[in-house]
Parts: sequence; structure tokens; C-alpha cells
Amino acid sequence: MLGIIRVLTTDNHEVLQEHGNRMKSIFQVDSLTKCIQDQPHGIYNKETEEIAIPKIVALAKQMAEEDGVDAITISCAADPALEESRVAVSLPVLGAGVCGAHAASMVGQRVGIIGITEEPPIRMKEELSEKFHSFSYSPKIRKTTDLFSTDAKEELLNVVNNVIQSGADVILFACTGFSTIRLKDYLVQHIDVPVIDLVEAQAIAYQLINGEKLG
Repeated sequence: MLGIIRVLTTDNHEVLQEHGNRMKSIFQVDSLTKCIQDQPHGIYNKETEEIAIPKIVALAKQMAEEDGVDAITISCAADPALEESRVAVSLPVLGAGVCGAHAASMVGQRVGIIGITEEPPIRMKEELSEKFHSFSYSPKIRKTTDLFSTDAKEELLNVVNNVIQSGADVILFACTGFSTIRLKDYLVQHIDVPVIDLVEAQAIAYQLINGEKLG
């Protein structure tokens, strides 16, 4: 069973379970999800990431010791506390951004990242190394709540098309919220290059760790 750590504090069961539910529906991955406390707006800058790091490490240790999981994933594009958690527990610890970067590297040579921040996640870009092509975002979509506007998917499609025209041969999400709005399902109807969804990438990495059949 995969332990999923969410960095957004919520008591909304549907919101909390959305990543695990998608992993189950697509890849039949069993999971247990918990979130860190006292961060209702999640991680959105360096300060909030620094505050979250000890909380993530503590939760990883708790899940490893008490919850019967055989791996843990930090389901955030920035992979906060990834190195610290790997030191703290003996189980495999995954990060959404790193998982996405590895998946993108397997299917393309010029990875175009799209997100909602001004810069790409550092660890994601480092993992891609020479395969990093570009990072893009829409000035109209800078907050998670913007993803639910009526024209969000169309706006992001325009961004993706520009990235592809500039030479990218695979699209990598840098926002787990793109999974929430099922952006990949929309994009694949309009473009011909692979699209890497971070929630799906974590499930694939977990299956590889456990030697399970993909799909």
C-alpha cells in the first residue's frame, strides 16, 4: 500500500482522497492518504515550504511506523522534504515532481513543463537535466482556484500548443491540480505528443518499485 502525503491541509474527504482515488481508478494502486496540519493554503512560496518540511518528515515517519505502507509519496510538484524524508524513514520515498521528470525522460528528449508558478520546480528541472526544454505558464492561471474557471483548459491548451511549436516533444505538468481538473484527458484530444500527469507518474513509480503489472 502506498502512503500519500498531501501538503494541503483539508478536512474535505473528497479533496483529500482525489489523488489516491485517481491512482486506484487508473492503476489499481491501493493507498492511504494523510495531510499535514495547519497549512490550508498548502505550499506556495519558500517560507511555507520551510514551515512544511518538518511536518512532512514527521508524517512520513508516522505512516512508515504505524500505517502498514510499503512506500511513501509526497504528492506535490515541488517535492518538499523529499531528501529529509528519505533520511528519516527506511521505506522508499517518492516525490511527484521527480516521478514526473523520470516518466517524461522515458518518452521524450525535449520536455516542456507547464505550471502555474513563475519558475519550474527546482528538483524537477534538475532531474530532467539536458532534457529540459522550457517552462511555461499562463498569466491568467496563477492560483489553484483559477483552474476551475470556464476557459482554463482552453487557455492551458494554448500554452501547450506554443510549447510544442517551440520544439517540445513531451509535456510535463508541474501542478497536481492539473490532475484534479483532468487536464490530460482534455489535452490528448487535441495534441499528438505524450502528456505526463504527476498523480499518474507517482502511481507508475510505485508499481515499478513493487514489480506490479502496469495498467
